[in-house]
Amino acid sequence: MKNDSRYDRAEPAEPPRRILFHINDFGKGGTETSLLAWLKTLDRQLFAPSVCVTYPTDELLFWRAHSIPDDVPVHVLAPSKWMNTLHQTRRRGKLGGHLKLLHKVLTYGVIRPLAGLRFRRIARHHDIVCDFDFSLRHLAGTGNVPWIGVSHFSLAARLGEKSARYLARRVKQYSRYAAVAVLTPDMLREGQKLFPADRVNLVELPNVIDVDALRQKARASIERPAQTFIVSVARLDEGQKDHNTLLRAFAQLRGQGLSSSDLVLIGEGPDQAALEKLAAELGMRECVHFLGFCSNPFPYIRQAEMLVLSSRYEGFGMVLGEAMALGTPVISTDCPTGPRDLLEGGKAGLLVPIGDVDELARAMERLHTDTLLRRTVVQNAQRKVATLAPESANQRMLTLARQISRDGPLFTV
Repeated sequence: MKNDSRYDRAEPAEPPRRILFHINDFGKGGTETSLLAWLKTLDRQLFAPSVCVTYPTDELLFWRAHSIPDDVPVHVLAPSKWMNTLHQTRRRGKLGGHLKLLHKVLTYGVIRPLAGLRFRRIARHHDIVCDFDFSLRHLAGTGNVPWIGVSHFSLAARLGEKSARYLARRVKQYSRYAAVAVLTPDMLREGQKLFPADRVNLVELPNVIDVDALRQKARASIERPAQTFIVSVARLDEGQKDHNTLLRAFAQLRGQGLSSSDLVLIGEGPDQAALEKLAAELGMRECVHFLGFCSNPFPYIRQAEMLVLSSRYEGFGMVLGEAMALGTPVISTDCPTGPRDLLEGGKAGLLVPIGDVDELARAMERLHTDTLLRRTVVQNAQRKVATLAPESANQRMLTLARQISRDGPLFTV
């Protein structure tokens, strides 16, 4: 990335900060998408990023070939086959009986200690560690470098119903980070209610959205699945994403003759078969397209009539920001955190109650028929995503890096 004079550098010769991002393993979700965005857009005159994963996956090979920049070193902590075979099997949901016990014994008794030793050796050559999914809570603060932990989901949804003992354990773990980063103002407010201010240093660090890069990717040619279509890009996991509500709202919209658009679902997950069955039961199977995982969903998002996110909870809602950047109007459930901040309370996109089929159908009808509404939310969305551009993101990360480097690590072992 080119130098930007708007960055407030302490001194011209200030060397790039070596920042090591860690994630347990690479999959195909929003956490990975947001990490890849940081790796691509960090100013190389300010930062020298590296990536560390505990377990290698097929997705890691894919992202290294297609999205991880060539100048970003990738370290693997558990590279041997015996260290990651059971982990790969567990990710596919195929561990049972004695294999679950063996996996637990190996992970905590052998693999985690060995991976920890390797990680400490790697961390010594960096200035900052960014634990991007909190999978290194047991090591946080080691290596005599400041650590940042990143929370991608609603803290209240994840921790609000936990016992006082469980929460106290998390406070102890999070206090080892020089900073715990959250993605939205609502997440920050949640954290301030959950954690003592003198124990956990909470900071707001939104995801980065590179509008120019997204628009470039969105120009790729695709075979349109239908003449007009509504799109949803999300893992097919009903525990979080609630496509059930989306399918029922879509069936209501079509059944009342309010739209002739098809529905395109991009993503894969454990509930695909159940969702395909529901689409058939609703009489919608011919106009609901399950496209599976797509490494570049942006042409579909750009050409869609609208994007809908029906989640029960989110952290940031990265796909909403991506659609907003591409000029596609969006609808989202009003999750505890994420969409309300990103959509500016409904000005930059429509918000509907979680699990409300009727309201979601009405929102889709409004965007389908009200040209002025579509134009207004798109204009507001463009202004919002401009605040998440690479220049602003670099400045936020630089400010945080300087602050925690000045304060030093809060906990060392």
